[in-house]
Amino acid sequence: MLNYKSLKEHVYEYISNQIRDEALKPGEKINENVICETLKISRTPVREALIQMANDGYIEQIPRRGFVVKSISLERVHNIYEILGALEALAATLSLSNWDEDSIDELADMAKQMDELIDKEDYTGYYQAQNEFHLFINKASNNSDLVDMIENLKRSFIRQAYSGNDPDEYKLALKKTNEEHYHIIDLIKAQDSDSLRKYMQEVHWNAKYASMEMLI
Repeated sequence: MLNYKSLKEHVYEYISNQIRDEALKPGEKINENVICETLKISRTPVREALIQMANDGYIEQIPRRGFVVKSISLERVHNIYEILGALEALAATLSLSNWDEDSIDELADMAKQMDELIDKEDYTGYYQAQNEFHLFINKASNNSDLVDMIENLKRSFIRQAYSGNDPDEYKLALKKTNEEHYHIIDLIKAQDSDSLRKYMQEVHWNAKYASMEMLI
């Protein structure tokens, strides 16, 4: 039996997946009764999950209408990229003294897994693995406040399942992004603080990639 807290988290994840899979689209009202019936749970954890998602920026609460899926503009994603670039660059440089051979090997295994997921066109799996890769680096900074700040920013948008018109071009773009992950690992190995900070902020989190968030 799930405890009360995990019920709320379960609902949160369920709604996130509905948005990602485009079962719920921007501007669409979220039907609380349907979620309760589908998950066979009471209204309270559903309500609390929706309030949390609104606080995190995924959805919005509109008077007399309820909760609706929030659309995010390219300008806002661009702004978030600039902030994340600076914060993740800081986290990466703070992490440099905290790596050992086993940890670096684990990071490299994550990059290899991302290559495999791209080849299988498992883009949902790829983005989950990519988030784990970045979180692994961020946690190595040993700065929990910085990690929380980054994670809260990333919750501002949910990536939807890929539905673009050129899957080959998209796959190549993800391959290029994963090549950057390998380069980040090399810079960590080299303990090159200045190059790592610059690469994370100016290359890997370049705001030109913001448009990709609107495709998926």
